[in-house]
Amino acid sequence: MSERLSPTRVAAIWAAALVLLAVVAASVIILANHTVFGPGQKVRELQAHLVAGEGAQALGLLNATVPEGNGLLLDGDGLRAASAEIKDFTVGKPEPIPGSGKVVRVTASYTVHGTAQQTSYSLRSDGRRWLFFDRWGFVPSILPTVEVSASTTNEVDINALPAPLENGKTTVPVFAPAVVNAGFETPNFVADSRGIAVTDPNAQGTAVKLRTEPTKALVEEVNGQIKKYLADCASQQVLMPASCPMSYSTSARVRSDSIHWSILDYPKAEIVSYNGEWALRPLTVKTRLKVTEQDLRTGASSERSIDESFGFTAQLEAGTTKARVIPVSSE
Repeated sequence: MSERLSPTRVAAIWAAALVLLAVVAASVIILANHTVFGPGQKVRELQAHLVAGEGAQALGLLNATVPEGNGLLLDGDGLRAASAEIKDFTVGKPEPIPGSGKVVRVTASYTVHGTAQQTSYSLRSDGRRWLFFDRWGFVPSILPTVEVSASTTNEVDINALPAPLENGKTTVPVFAPAVVNAGFETPNFVADSRGIAVTDPNAQGTAVKLRTEPTKALVEEVNGQIKKYLADCASQQVLMPASCPMSYSTSARVRSDSIHWSILDYPKAEIVSYNGEWALRPLTVKTRLKVTEQDLRTGASSERSIDESFGFTAQLEAGTTKARVIPVSSE
């Protein structure tokens, strides 16, 4: 026959069970308050919206103002592209900001192309929900911006999306963190700036100045025009071809049909930026002149072969699709 518990002992067991349940409930509330309802979870929700390209939801959660500019990276494909290179996103513990009341700082760590980066967010406690759980919200802010500038083009690609330029530049608001890839390519010019990481939520006017360079096709076109110009010069059977760098002076009599110029080494064009325009560095051509000379005193004739280099300059008129080389002087 089992022993019957006394009323006092039963009451003690129930009291202990209630205390244990209360402790467990309090622990669950505290854990949920730090994880499910904590400020770190708000940061995770924000990043999830960014990765999914949900700009409206992210903007509403962030409670941020959008500055003027091209919003191509604030939603959809543009936002997904700006967030795609953010890897290994983890959220640290909230840290109180001294003297700010109920504001905490939450720092997220991640990598961009294998390089460690961090972004810090400020969140404020706005009371409680359901009596037990803290309500957190991002401190109002202004979205960061990136200013992309370029020359020799009216439009660039930003994260594979077209962005028109006004006076050579455009301003693009972004969420932080974001990775901006900017560039353009035309038949004659190309520029590329990849992996610009925007990590500061308060950064304004991060400058991305695209460095424009001539394409291989432009260099080949310019060299082709220079080669044709010099070949035309060499075809003239005179000692001083018209509008050409080469010349030969002699006191002997020269048979005109014996004059033959040839180009031993064509110059290679070097295209550089100068005073906001494109220019060619001075050029040098190596030539050979074959000629028959007759000495005026003795009447003796001799065949000569003269190798000489001549310097000259040329102007370059180059747009995005066309180019023109204009030789200007001999040196």
